[in-house]
Amino acid sequence: MGGNCHRIVPCVGVGSRKQFRMPAAYPKTKAKSGQARGSSGNESNRDWKSLFKKTIFLVLAISLAIHVLVLLAFGSVAIFKGSVPKLPFVSQEIAVEEVVESSPPLPEEPVAPVEESPPDPFAQPTPEAAATEESAPALEMLAVPGGANWAPMIPKSGPISETGTLGAPGQGSGVGGTAGKGPAGPLASKQLFGVTIQARKLGVVVSINKGAQNSGRLPGIFEEIFKEFPDSPVFLTNGGGMRDWDVVEDEFNKRVEENNKKKKAGEPYDKFLGKEIKKPEVGRFNTGAALDWVVIRGFKPDPDYVGLKEKHPDLFEDLRRRPGVWFIGSNKEADGAYLAFDELIKKGVEAIYWYNQFDRPIEGKVADQLAQKIGESKIEILVQNQGSRAQGMDWLKRVEAKFVK
Repeated sequence: MGGNCHRIVPCVGVGSRKQFRMPAAYPKTKAKSGQARGSSGNESNRDWKSLFKKTIFLVLAISLAIHVLVLLAFGSVAIFKGSVPKLPFVSQEIAVEEVVESSPPLPEEPVAPVEESPPDPFAQPTPEAAATEESAPALEMLAVPGGANWAPMIPKSGPISETGTLGAPGQGSGVGGTAGKGPAGPLASKQLFGVTIQARKLGVVVSINKGAQNSGRLPGIFEEIFKEFPDSPVFLTNGGGMRDWDVVEDEFNKRVEENNKKKKAGEPYDKFLGKEIKKPEVGRFNTGAALDWVVIRGFKPDPDYVGLKEKHPDLFEDLRRRPGVWFIGSNKEADGAYLAFDELIKKGVEAIYWYNQFDRPIEGKVADQLAQKIGESKIEILVQNQGSRAQGMDWLKRVEAKFVK
């Protein structure tokens, strides 16, 4: 027994009933599995508890709660949106957008204020309007110069009041025809060069040729005009003749032919006579074309003809600055002064001041047609003669021109 005993395993006698079960070298597999499951379950419980304590879980939980609250808030607004009453000013705002305010158009040209003056003792008395006539104030408003041209026009067949505000001879507005003399109501009486004229709008035609420049009257003439009528349209001319263009051109061509014959024959001839004459035309005085006009630049062969720019520099600059100044560009022999009168009639002037030397003819179809227009429009003609010549006196009598010294 002693020889068979070992130190680890207890010795039992052979044949003994009591036997000891020897411990296995490794634990059984089943036992290990049970222990592993038990151990794993405890660790899993411990992991979930620690997960709830982590920061990221708290952030996610708070974010989820906020989203739920936001969804609930928007959901309640969507549910109760139909029951919210509308504000009362919504319909008023729509009505305001539909209203479109219109304003009358601006006047085409500025109109100088009308100065009150004592009545003309030579004017014919005007009968008073009937008390029942209610349309007279409205007609007077429609005839204001430069304004209310957008208002409805009054038909020709309409009744004419006793006040003569619709085309009555000498005082009417000329609406519907040319019998009237100007704007509605009595015209303002003003003194110009010692003569009384009745006009709100004055047109000016001035010949600024060599004789006018050397006379020294031009600055005083324009000073007097602009003092009484500062916005007057002005037309500058080289002479004051009026003739048909075909007659002028044919006459000039004959002069050129005769001049060439003299030159070939060795006889005295006009060295400065051009080959052709320029047809008169209207141009603005503040453009470059006016600077090449002979009455502005002068005529070098003639030392006494230096031109307006040098002779009267202040007047020249003043006229260049004014927007309502034009000129009839051509030679003196073109006789195109009628263009200035035609333009002034189109502009609706009520009187025309004409400063001219009257050393050129006023005749032909253009002169006759112009006299007829002046008579129909009842335009006053105020004439001031540069010298002692008096061509075209018959035409001046036809238009009933008034002379001033």
